[in-house]
Amino acid sequence: MYACPLCNGFKSLEQSCPACGNAMDDQGRLVDYMGDYIAYLDYEGTNLIDGISSSNEKHMCLHLFLCLSCDKQIHVPIKETEVF
Repeated sequence: MYACPLCNGFKSLEQSCPACGNAMDDQGRLVDYMGDYIAYLDYEGTNLIDGISSSNEKHMCLHLFLCLSCDKQIHVPIKETEVF
């Protein structure tokens, strides 16, 4: 079984804004912003619409990062780790 280390609090990621250089804030999985009930759907099923064609096979979780200074948004793929 694989899990996203950011979604599950195993680690955090410090991301600098490419526009202004300030720290960005992790807003969570990008697909969670695609509808009111998306968080209740199957995790592997929602990976089919995240924009990464092989996110299930490559065990990637796409996160949205937001700069609180200039409102720049970027998408950052996070490698899921194997958990037992």
